[in-house]
Amino acid sequence: MLVRLLVGLLLGYLGYKLIRKVSQLMKPPLPNQPPGGRVEAEELVQDPVCKTFIPRRDALKARKDGQDYYFCSEGCRKRFLK
Repeated sequence: MLVRLLVGLLLGYLGYKLIRKVSQLMKPPLPNQPPGGRVEAEELVQDPVCKTFIPRRDALKARKDGQDYYFCSEGCRKRFLK
């Protein structure tokens, strides 16, 4: 009786793992994801005026005294450059 239960649980677990693997293979990749499902971390930069963190690719940029600064909005950028 106990052996049947253990065999049943083992078969159920293996079936579950197999179904999950097959469903992952059949799922189409997300549109913004690189092939292979690897997603690289996006670099965050801090706005020196309001101290918020924003993705570097979305930030506004200004150069002052040879150094680059990044801003979340045009308002923060203007306040910094004054």
